[in-house]
Amino acid sequence: MTFHGLQWPYYRQTGIGVSGYAWIDTGYEKIDRGHPTQQGITYWLQQGRFLLRVTPTYTQGNYFVQGQAELVANKEQSTPPSVTNADDVWVRAGRWNTWDVQLGRYEAWEIYHFGMGLDLNTLERRGAFDELRGAPEIYGVTYAFYRPPGVGQAALHLYPTDFLRFELGTQIGNEFGSNALAGRPVGIFDLGWLKLKGGVEYKRLTDQKEAARAERTMRGGGAAIQFVIDPYIEFGASGAYGLVDTTKPDGTIDAEASTTTMSVGGFANGRPVEDLVLGVGLNMTTVEDLHYDPSLDDVQHFHQLQAFGAVQYLVLKHLFVKAVFAYAKADSYPTFSEPVYTNTMVSGRLRLLYLF
Repeated sequence: MTFHGLQWPYYRQTGIGVSGYAWIDTGYEKIDRGHPTQQGITYWLQQGRFLLRVTPTYTQGNYFVQGQAELVANKEQSTPPSVTNADDVWVRAGRWNTWDVQLGRYEAWEIYHFGMGLDLNTLERRGAFDELRGAPEIYGVTYAFYRPPGVGQAALHLYPTDFLRFELGTQIGNEFGSNALAGRPVGIFDLGWLKLKGGVEYKRLTDQKEAARAERTMRGGGAAIQFVIDPYIEFGASGAYGLVDTTKPDGTIDAEASTTTMSVGGFANGRPVEDLVLGVGLNMTTVEDLHYDPSLDDVQHFHQLQAFGAVQYLVLKHLFVKAVFAYAKADSYPTFSEPVYTNTMVSGRLRLLYLF
């Protein structure tokens, strides 16, 4: 069961598979900002993306070699991805349903599930941000999950049973001028009607200049549970906890960039009639840093609540028409006599998604 329709073909025969998608978002966002130096905004946009996926596969008995490239064309994304010409570029080889090794550019296995809203690179995903501090971003064991530019992935996948699978993943490469090295083991227990996901990660960024001492260490973990009553209801909850320690080039601690983040959230989707899906979701993220103020006996902390409702209808079995309405509230509690303030956001967007 796939409420979003984003279930790609799984090519196991020798040959070349071709698939992809195109989507267009037309949307509106309004943010009211409580900081005296920050102005509120009203924002209209239309953005889009086209992706063409090519997956050549060679199979000999139970063994295989497979590659994949996803070529991307972006249309004026307001929160753009870091690389605009390709998503996946990878090669993997192994034994079907037993093990494989994968290297290249790709997303690791997901743990924290959002539901039908908060899609990547959308207005509601960013939330009630401002130009001064942004807003707390949901952490879902995602320090080594996405596809940063200049960084590659490698993973060993193991499938000991039909309902249990593991990804022993890593990242290595150049991330915005820093050397990156990460490890991210994930396990998934999947009975169809019940899915349990969990994992941890550790990522270290070090300055490439020999005399510099800048360094960032990120580690965290999380878990999720999902229930699927096919084809009527899907619901679940996720939680994750992450730590970041940041050192400046002179070797001193960067207090504001050394953070503790906790995110919890849940979603529910329902299919009242064929081709129509309704969804809701709620997420809460809390961030604390090390910027300690002795007069308050406290550090800076920030919170963001993000909620959405979504309606999706499938037209002609290939065109998904989805409306998403979202609300966010971000509370900021800075130190050293800075004002406490709150931002709120409301947004709506209509997505047309064509799968082929």
